[in-house]
Amino acid sequence: MKKLLIIPFLCWMALSASNPTKAMLYSAFIPGGGQVYNQAYAKAGLVIGLQGYLVASTLHHDKKADDYKRKADNSTDPYLTQLFSERADEHKERRTSNIWWIGVTAALSVLDAYVDAHLADFEQEKSKLHLRFDPETIGIQYRF
Repeated sequence: MKKLLIIPFLCWMALSASNPTKAMLYSAFIPGGGQVYNQAYAKAGLVIGLQGYLVASTLHHDKKADDYKRKADNSTDPYLTQLFSERADEHKERRTSNIWWIGVTAALSVLDAYVDAHLADFEQEKSKLHLRFDPETIGIQYRF
């Protein structure tokens, strides 16, 4: 029971952390969540759409692989058995490929949310930084 109480506490601590960490965690648990947190709605739509497509495609290919495997098991014709087995294998490969792409896009989404949150105040910080050109030197001045 104590372990169950620790999990919400750790989640609360993580979400009350700095903005980049929050964005990263939102993006890790909800597709496009970190992008919405960073107010990058076009990116959020892209992430949600891409992840949704990949999940739907994965489910489709999983169903097709099962259907062709069942047809191969029930077929008495050796040619059809081989054909159905090959089709089942093709759908399994597509399913596996989609699962990998889901992982890749999820990792890139988390990384994007984290970096975007770090760059949220870039314009304010950039205005504090000035290049100084003197006759013999070049300097950088930062105003606090």
